[in-house]
Amino acid sequence: MRTFAGRSAASGLALGFALACLATTASAQSFTVEEPSSVLIFPKVVCDDDPVDTDTVIQTTNTSNMMAYAHCFYTDGQSVNGLPRWTVTDFQISLTRQQTSTWSACTGRPVNPADEQGGLDPGAVPPVVPGFTGSLVCVQMDSPFDGAPSGANDLTGRADVGGAGYNAIGVPALGTPGDDNVLSLDGVEYAQCPSAYHLNFATNGSQGALALGPMVNMGLNDSVASVSTAITVVPCSFDFAGLRPAEVALNFPDIYDEMETRGSQGVEDPVICWENIQLDGTGFELPTAFGTAIVEGSEIQEQAGPRVPAPFVAVASVLRVGGTSLAVDSATTNLHAVDGELADGQIILP
Repeated sequence: MRTFAGRSAASGLALGFALACLATTASAQSFTVEEPSSVLIFPKVVCDDDPVDTDTVIQTTNTSNMMAYAHCFYTDGQSVNGLPRWTVTDFQISLTRQQTSTWSACTGRPVNPADEQGGLDPGAVPPVVPGFTGSLVCVQMDSPFDGAPSGANDLTGRADVGGAGYNAIGVPALGTPGDDNVLSLDGVEYAQCPSAYHLNFATNGSQGALALGPMVNMGLNDSVASVSTAITVVPCSFDFAGLRPAEVALNFPDIYDEMETRGSQGVEDPVICWENIQLDGTGFELPTAFGTAIVEGSEIQEQAGPRVPAPFVAVASVLRVGGTSLAVDSATTNLHAVDGELADGQIILP
């Protein structure tokens, strides 16, 4: 395990939005949330004192009948004085055939065959630092330790964030990867990532019912909840060797309320490394409680010109809080990509 850090020099963004529908698998040349892949991206991993997002349980599965190995990277997306930390901690896991293994982001998983965590030990998994908010990327390798990237497409994953789960975004290998440390997510070596998504969202402060479960009916005013939504965004390029965080500008060309009345035009905002964005900004102030939007990723440009698509991955969270603020439930979902809207990315390994 190693921990290394870098520094960005740009600010985060203030605009927010969220999605409440599930993703579907794109074409074979694109990302997937259902099929085995050679790269797994978990955009939202937290270990916080928030009453909902307290911990993240990571699950990885080797779907093959052979051993599978992966080099994994936690990236801390917290900001210090408006700048992302870009602190990266890497580790390696080994999965036996048809093995599913789990670990807690907060506590990690030491090698202990007698522990009560799910599945066989994948190897020593370090804990994240308290207060961690960021992402996890795992790249399948052909052998442990200093092996080359593997194109076997054996891995699937899932993350449970404070009791609400989403599927890892998988990036399949499309051929035999080269033996260098640069993985090209270009639709030739590895699949591309999306550059645009459909969004269905509930505006912040709108009303909704709490889900049935142990967190409901904790007070007389808890039958109706106040709803808030957020989306976690990660650019789909990772430089783990040079420690340079990727950037993507988010554009919102189409925003409509549930009566199909167009809202105000969203502004372009940059995401550097990692952002959890609340739905409370300009462009999403609609007259009704629900809306729909298209969100596009593009390269950050200093001068006006044609939009150059840029890849990003994201998951959305919906939080419902009852009248007493004690009854809480949440849901985290994958996003639905716009068909055909893809862009090139890359992963640079140390």
